[in-house]
Amino acid sequence: MPASDPQDTLLAIRCQLGEREAWDELVRRWHPRLRRFVVRLIADEAAAEDVLQTIWLRITHSLGRLREPERLGIWLYRVSRAAVADRWRTQYRQPDVENLVDIASESDGLDWITGIDELEAGLNELGPLEREVIVLHYLEERPLAQVAEICGAPIGTLKSRLHRARRIMRDKLSE
Repeated sequence: MPASDPQDTLLAIRCQLGEREAWDELVRRWHPRLRRFVVRLIADEAAAEDVLQTIWLRITHSLGRLREPERLGIWLYRVSRAAVADRWRTQYRQPDVENLVDIASESDGLDWITGIDELEAGLNELGPLEREVIVLHYLEERPLAQVAEICGAPIGTLKSRLHRARRIMRDKLSE
């Protein structure tokens, strides 16, 4: 997925100008992606829906202040990430992972995982930072540069988290 989708840029500008049809299109276009992202991080369907409502409220209140419409996608993921982090803070625990897409057939650095059960077991061993990087990079298929922008961390830090996450998952699954 490109870093800047011209259609998203135009959509952001139209929303900022108050076009109702543009808002409907934004929701249609981005709700499934954001929902998938949130569910992969939180796993509890009801909690994910609550977080999604929070995300869309934040987007509604903040979209007019978005200064770089060409970065709409990254901004939407950052808003989502912040809402998920808020949820984690209120729960004082790491989220459980269920209902993940089986990525065993993808050759993406996790090709040694043979099924969804292994993926869930491996993800359950990770802390929130490592889990977030795995979900964004591998499951959401975001390039590391975008993951860095979404997480607000240098690429080197994210590479370290990915390496650590893969090692933790591999160690757990080899037990």
